[in-house]
Amino acid sequence: MTPTILIVFTFGMLHLSGAQIRDCSNSCMLRARCSPYYKDLVWTVVDGACRVYQNGCIFGNENCMRANQCLPPLIRTTREHCMSFCPRMCSRGAPQVCGWFPYTNSNGTTGGREITFRSRCLLDLYACQNSDAYVNEPSIGPCP
Repeated sequence: MTPTILIVFTFGMLHLSGAQIRDCSNSCMLRARCSPYYKDLVWTVVDGACRVYQNGCIFGNENCMRANQCLPPLIRTTREHCMSFCPRMCSRGAPQVCGWFPYTNSNGTTGGREITFRSRCLLDLYACQNSDAYVNEPSIGPCP
C-alpha cells in the first residue's frame, strides 16, 4: 500500500469509529415527577403511528428519554392529524400486552384500570380511537 492510501484509510476508519461511538446518555437530565392522573392529552406521531400521552409532563419525559437514546424528539400535533395515523390493521401473532389507563372520577378519586390487548398494535389502536392515554410501557402478557 502506498503511504497516501494508508493515511486516507486510517483517517477514514477513525472517523467511522467516532460516529459509531456517539454517546447520548445523560444528554437530558430534566426528568420530572409527573402525575399520571392529570389529563391534558398530547398527540404525536411515532414511527408512523398515532400516540396519545396523558399530559405534557409525561410527553416531556418521553422526549428526555429519547434524547438519551440519540433519537429525534417527538413533535406535538393536533388530535385530528394524529388520528389519521391510527393503526388500520394489526397483524396476528404478536404477544399480548397489558396497558394501564389512569383516571380521575368526577369526585376527584383517582385510580387506574389495566386492560389486556392481543397485541401492542391493538393497544395503540384503542388509545387512538378512544382518546385514552395509557401510561408507561405496556407489560408483555395478560394483565394480572
